[in-house]
Amino acid sequence: MYSNWKFIPDDRVLLAPFTLLGMSVKLLAFGFRPAAFARIDFKEFRELCNWLGVQSLPLIGLSAIFIGLAMTLETVLEMNKYAAQDLSGAVIAQGLLRELGPLTVSLAWGARVASRFACEAAELPVDISEIDYAQTFFFPRWLAGVLMSIPLSLYGLVIGFATAAIFAPFLGVSSTNDFLETARTQIHQKGLIVYFIKLILINPSIAVFVGCACGRDTEIPAVYKAATACTHLFIAGYIANWFLTWSVYQP
Repeated sequence: MYSNWKFIPDDRVLLAPFTLLGMSVKLLAFGFRPAAFARIDFKEFRELCNWLGVQSLPLIGLSAIFIGLAMTLETVLEMNKYAAQDLSGAVIAQGLLRELGPLTVSLAWGARVASRFACEAAELPVDISEIDYAQTFFFPRWLAGVLMSIPLSLYGLVIGFATAAIFAPFLGVSSTNDFLETARTQIHQKGLIVYFIKLILINPSIAVFVGCACGRDTEIPAVYKAATACTHLFIAGYIANWFLTWSVYQP
């Protein structure tokens, strides 16, 4: 008997996430070893960086623009009701740094990454050893993902704030300078640290771990690997982002 998921037997539905978690632990144990650096194929690594970084710029740019537009529209229009529209920059700065940036733009990029790596892993020989898989497939992708997330996170942050600052005066904010000034008062070191931890370490790592683990799971047919990877990415991403925010900002 099979569940509504079609490809996972009924007795494995509840265990499937733990199976992927176990695979991720193996990737962590075998992949992060000094020998993994020596086994990097730098031609492939450059291609990975190009795809993860340069070729992801349209996704990051468009996502940041429209998230900035949507948040500015909702925030300024609501604050207009209380004649407090000039303070909207502070609210938007908090929202973009704490949650909206990481949970929208970053996880959208993560879905792109996880789905590709899951499909690539599905094409590898099934008899590849766990150590070889972790060191020659997983580790270079994790390293490229983390490195490329640094410029992408800066790019997305600048684009998002610039869009909000330019659009806000059309909705009633006195000026772009006033918007930026109120936003600046709410941009603190703690907020920036949380933002970059989420976008540079947590979300890229989850994307690569999930993609590589789903691709390695022989119980999942190849046609479902990308969808499964995206599903687990969003679940794990939401939980991890919430937990970090709660840990840092709890009263």
